[in-house]
Amino acid sequence: MEHLPLPAGVQPFIVAPYEASESEWFDIAQTDFLSFPSSRGWTEAQLRGGDETTKEAHLDPNGFHTKGSPQKVEQFFQTWLFFGLAIDVLKLGGVSAWVSDFLKPESHGKARIVDTSKLPEMLIQWEKGIKARGQLKKDWDTLNTMFERAGSILDRFCSPGPDEPLPLQQDKPRPWPVRDEIATTLIVMASTLRRAAYNACKAEISGTAAWPATARSTILTRRLLAKWCVADVATTLKQLSIDGHYYLAASPGLEAQELDHHAKCVRAHCRYDYDADMYVTRHFKDDRCREDVKWGWDLGGESATSWAEFITRVIGKPGAMIPIALWNGRPGAMELSSYQFNLDGAHPRPEYVAISHVWADGKGNPRANALPQCQLDRIQRLVGEIRWEGRKAMRGPPGSDGVGFWMDTLCIPVGAEWKHLRDKAITTMRRIYAEAKAVLVLDDWLQEVRSDAAPLDLMTRIYQSNWIKRLWTHQEGFLPKALWFQFKDKAVEINELSRRFHDYDASLQARGIHLGFPDGASMRLVEQYTSLRELIKGTAQTEGDKWMTYQALANVMSERKTARLADEVLCLATIISMPLDDLVKIKSDTDEKTAQARMKAFLVSLGRFETGVIFNNYPRLEERGYHWAPRSLLNFRTAQISYVAETEDSDEASFDPAHTRGLVVHYHGFIVRFTQGTSRSSFAAAERGCAIQCTSAADSGQDIEGRWFVVQLPRDNGVQWKTDFTFAVVIPEVPRIGKSVPAVVLLIWSLNGKGGIKVGEHKSVATVWVQDHPLEWVDTVRAPLLKRRTEWLVI
Repeated sequence: MEHLPLPAGVQPFIVAPYEASESEWFDIAQTDFLSFPSSRGWTEAQLRGGDETTKEAHLDPNGFHTKGSPQKVEQFFQTWLFFGLAIDVLKLGGVSAWVSDFLKPESHGKARIVDTSKLPEMLIQWEKGIKARGQLKKDWDTLNTMFERAGSILDRFCSPGPDEPLPLQQDKPRPWPVRDEIATTLIVMASTLRRAAYNACKAEISGTAAWPATARSTILTRRLLAKWCVADVATTLKQLSIDGHYYLAASPGLEAQELDHHAKCVRAHCRYDYDADMYVTRHFKDDRCREDVKWGWDLGGESATSWAEFITRVIGKPGAMIPIALWNGRPGAMELSSYQFNLDGAHPRPEYVAISHVWADGKGNPRANALPQCQLDRIQRLVGEIRWEGRKAMRGPPGSDGVGFWMDTLCIPVGAEWKHLRDKAITTMRRIYAEAKAVLVLDDWLQEVRSDAAPLDLMTRIYQSNWIKRLWTHQEGFLPKALWFQFKDKAVEINELSRRFHDYDASLQARGIHLGFPDGASMRLVEQYTSLRELIKGTAQTEGDKWMTYQALANVMSERKTARLADEVLCLATIISMPLDDLVKIKSDTDEKTAQARMKAFLVSLGRFETGVIFNNYPRLEERGYHWAPRSLLNFRTAQISYVAETEDSDEASFDPAHTRGLVVHYHGFIVRFTQGTSRSSFAAAERGCAIQCTSAADSGQDIEGRWFVVQLPRDNGVQWKTDFTFAVVIPEVPRIGKSVPAVVLLIWSLNGKGGIKVGEHKSVATVWVQDHPLEWVDTVRAPLLKRRTEWLVI
């Protein structure tokens, strides 16, 4: 893995031996990559490890044991998937390579050590050769056939398994007798070659999805888990390619004390949040400086006796006025002056910078609108260093820069008596950040490195920062005219960072280094803002089109958190320019109930959805008619918001509970009635599922009559299954053999509603796959598959 970059001072740390004798090395003159297994006498069943349903591996006639010792099996796969793939791919571009080109010259006992130092120079020549051939589309198809072949093997044996255990799933691959170090190099080689091929051919192809789909390195995963929250690791493994896993595994992580806060986190959810009762507002450098704010004067002539009184007076005025802070830190002064900004367009409209920060860094204050003077000194200084064309300073106190700042800690009233003003301030949040000349991001993790650090270090710092994982910071980064990140020495604007990242990636490619992870990180840092912004622009003219943003919002919110659940919908509505007044008025006796009530109102306002949303795996709303909908879009790292069948275009449906209590969808399904012939009378089986023998294929066009659809429910689904009731299992498509699809289990209310519609209450999602034989330890029923456009009202 010597061809991959690492942080400064870190040496390659994956050592993979190659122990095959030279007589067994890959020889391109004798065979090619795709033909290599058959040339060595391997059948397709043997490549898969044999029959995965056989209980005893040593009895499996196609198992790995039939091909020799575990060491011999390992050597075969390494020869094929590492050396064979590299040599055959390079050949297409006119580059001759041999096994010895990828081995260190020195010998360690009988083993040679894998070394990819020569690969970049080979890829430079290979890319020239591929482009000189002048048939990029055809060459991509040829290369991709090899990549998909390698990927199918790697995904089978190097996948960590499903997020949700599937106890009924018998199709489980045999343990692969390939050491973790070697498996890691196989994934890296395949990923690097595919990325190089994509970069060379992308002018003629439409793009590629993340690859490999599920193969992961056990070694790199362990290293990441040792330094990061397990939920953050789940996100990293999903979003970045293996070269990113490698780079982050060698990069700094959380301090031990910070990592302890994440002890209860799981893959799906980060469960750490600061305790508001224990919250401490931090000083920047001087713990002895004053923590209260001395009121100076208002440049607009507003009279007040304190800063807190001033902001309540300004926010309480008719219209949309906001306070802007201007700190005077001169010795003998040390006071917070202010001016006002009219968001409605009338004067005054002085220029200001909005501050975006993470409360966990200690720049919040739940008890007062105040910060320590050392923090105010620093923030005002950093604001003064942000420059833009035509920058106009206001008349300010002597020694002041004249450009102030808006910051929630100082400018949103705290205290129960000011709840109505806090709500009013929140309704103006979109305009506050949109009207600011710049938004400055203050994150302690980012400020540990200089702005001139290696581009990959800057990229991964932002990618792993707390700032990018909080709810409100998304809109704070999404709305402004200019977004600046503060580093140790200075701030850098996001477009400048994006240019640096792009130029650096281009320089790497020119040196034969083809990385996948900068694209994944860039999607999280930049593209999620720009692409979502363009989507919202396209829907801004018509209120009825705002529903199109729902899936994009879910995708960017799944890794974000907030301490106040009820704020989620306010933030979502702010992002898509949905009016907030009615949402703010929705209140209940608990934060959670308020959050659910606001989410229901938000869904009604959107009014339309892709019907595949019923297959989402989120915790869902608790009221009938809304059971199909996620309760929250936040903090769910293993989320699947929707499902679109491979052979179907996405469908959509209106949602108006005042007229139709639920979402109308059209899908295949089964009606399931448990009779006395079953051992149990409902889905309340210990295994949480059942098996349905299909008695009719309907219009599926597939040979499924007599085959078994296994329905696996999630563990701890929280549903109290009722006995002696009729259920339905709704599926988006018939799964292919060896694949699974999500499903929805409905408790049927009516099988013949108005117009023949079938009405059912959404009880749980499930996973469904098809197999030839029934399971012996679960309920079994026989039922025909309903037609593809069967109409369901999901409530």
